[in-house]
Amino acid sequence: TSPGFVRYLKDGARVLRSDHRFRLFLYSQWLGGATLMALPFYIVAATGVGLGLGDVGVLLGAQTAGALASNAIWGRLGDRHGKLALLQVVGGLRLVPPFGAIAILWFMTDFTASATVIAFGVLFVFIGGLTNGMTIGYLGYLMEISPNDRRPAYSAYFNALASPAALLPLAGAVIADLISLPAVFAVALLAAILQLMLYRRLARWEED
Repeated sequence: TSPGFVRYLKDGARVLRSDHRFRLFLYSQWLGGATLMALPFYIVAATGVGLGLGDVGVLLGAQTAGALASNAIWGRLGDRHGKLALLQVVGGLRLVPPFGAIAILWFMTDFTASATVIAFGVLFVFIGGLTNGMTIGYLGYLMEISPNDRRPAYSAYFNALASPAALLPLAGAVIADLISLPAVFAVALLAAILQLMLYRRLARWEED
């Protein structure tokens, strides 16, 4: 191991211990990963209630449309009110997809195929827009809380420390296999609530 890499690890650990905002934001990103844990399972839920491959294509198109249509909204909101406010709005709206998926699986089993496609289509519009908004807000807020002379280092520390969250869909697969598909969305819903609470703590920290 090179001395430079060891120094990099020590500096990252020092930032994690000393920078309260950085640490809270990292925790919120882990919770965001837990929310995204459910992402592959929306398609599983859609096919599980009888939608076909053609319908899945419609849903993916709805997701792309949501991402594209939301760009102007998130950009305007972030510029006017700051990136943390953007994250709070997106974090609140992130409750919609997992809650909606649970509602569809539990209460819409007797709906027509077209009604089910519409219901899932709305969810996928939200998923596309919210995923886009979270990316915009996360990058912008990370730049805001990073010291001007250490932004590349802070970005590297954050990405390295947050990267294990990318493996959480594997945990979602375990939950779906051992418990049920709605349980995956319930865990994602809980993670979204906890993430929103951390954003509020960050907001209070900035006010103080």
